[in-house]
Amino acid sequence: AAYADHGLAVPPLDMPVLYEDEDIVVVNKPPGLLTVPGRELKYSAATWAAAAFAIPRVDQAIVHRLDMATSGALVFARNVEALRALH
Repeated sequence: AAYADHGLAVPPLDMPVLYEDEDIVVVNKPPGLLTVPGRELKYSAATWAAAAFAIPRVDQAIVHRLDMATSGALVFARNVEALRALH
């Protein structure tokens, strides 16, 4: 698979899926991983989720963020309609 919008190979990641349906994916983000791509570090929970779940645009998947050092449930929208409903 490739990172959405980046064309890079997706490294394996132990990020358990807590819930998944046609509109959202909820994962358990580990500590030490960015929620969204940064300036220097492009790999993040969002780029992984976009590639793993065929979400076309990372920027349209981000429902909320967790700090890099924080672990916990992280929700991603699988479509724009779900993102709008959750915001």
